Amino acid sequence: MTGRRPRRGTWLVATLAAITLVVVGITASQRTVSATTTSTSATTTTTMPPEARQAGWQVVSASSRGVMVDFRDVAEGGAVFRVLRLRARTTLLRWHVGGIDPNLWAMAPLDAAPRIDWASEGPAGIVAVFNGGFKQSAHAGGAVVDGVVMIPLVPGDMTIALDRAGHWEMGVWGARNFPTPGFHPIAYRQNLTPLVLHSAPSAQAHSSSASVWGSPLNNNALTARTGLGVDAQGNLLYVATMTGVLPIQLAQALVAAGAVEAMQLDINPFWPIAGAPVRPVHNAAGVFNVQVPNQQHSPTIYETGWERDFFVALAEPNSRICFWQSPGVHVAVKGVQPQPLSLSGRGCRPRRSATSTTSSTTSPVASTSAPLG
Repeated sequence: MTGRRPRRGTWLVATLAAITLVVVGITASQRTVSATTTSTSATTTTTMPPEARQAGWQVVSASSRGVMVDFRDVAEGGAVFRVLRLRARTTLLRWHVGGIDPNLWAMAPLDAAPRIDWASEGPAGIVAVFNGGFKQSAHAGGAVVDGVVMIPLVPGDMTIALDRAGHWEMGVWGARNFPTPGFHPIAYRQNLTPLVLHSAPSAQAHSSSASVWGSPLNNNALTARTGLGVDAQGNLLYVATMTGVLPIQLAQALVAAGAVEAMQLDINPFWPIAGAPVRPVHNAAGVFNVQVPNQQHSPTIYETGWERDFFVALAEPNSRICFWQSPGVHVAVKGVQPQPLSLSGRGCRPRRSATSTTSSTTSPVASTSAPLG
């Protein structure tokens, strides 16, 4: 079993042609609005409570739907890990290629280009950004975006899949019921074998071999590491530390944060880069208040362009009858299928100004660009 939103699938893919068949065969899905609503002639109200604060977690950003992003620090084996949690009911996720990796990065349209797509993603508002996985030459797994197979998917590798509404599922590629029936991804990113399975470190997590978890700097297995997991409620967990750690420590930190399934992302000091703003960022003047302590780069590099792949988390609209979605990947269309976001739902309107911010509740996080430690 997996957490909610993570599921497992039945496809075994061994060749580029087979993957292309699966990806191009995807059809668009309409997001299911999970709120229960009651209507009168003039108003619509919802009975779903806002996404609540949780003891032990500090709120970074929130909207009328409740908490969007919160964070905490987890100590494991003498190292402190920063955990950013994206709430499944209030945020959505997008994947972007890097400026030099993967090799076919130039085939990606603007919505998945090596920088935040301000025209498409800016109106929603960025609530978190974080690094992706290994470079293509490391042979750590596959990647697919917007109908383009950047790297063939690898059976047995842990995979995050994203649909046109920015929902995510995580599971082992080729395992049963991943992705789940009715979930139609537009993007996939793999990175090595599972790090956490069934709420516990995987058997492989106890190994520190470079052949399993990647080549560390100066052949020292104690290196900065990042990981991505899903908890039992379907929330997404980004976990990172700049302290030198082993894969098992990263796995234990993910489990401590609540992960039921998880994958390792990039490692070594140059690559961990993450940030979350107190208020959604709508243009390149944003401030990312919460970061990984001592990371070597500012997350603002994703605003103008970065060489490696990364993820962008966005805010769902304040109205529960509105949501963001892209067109989806269709079987009748061959090749690249751009996936710009647009508002969907009766009576939904885009933001009037590209410089204003969406409403947020007061956050206890100080408004400063310095990483909180």
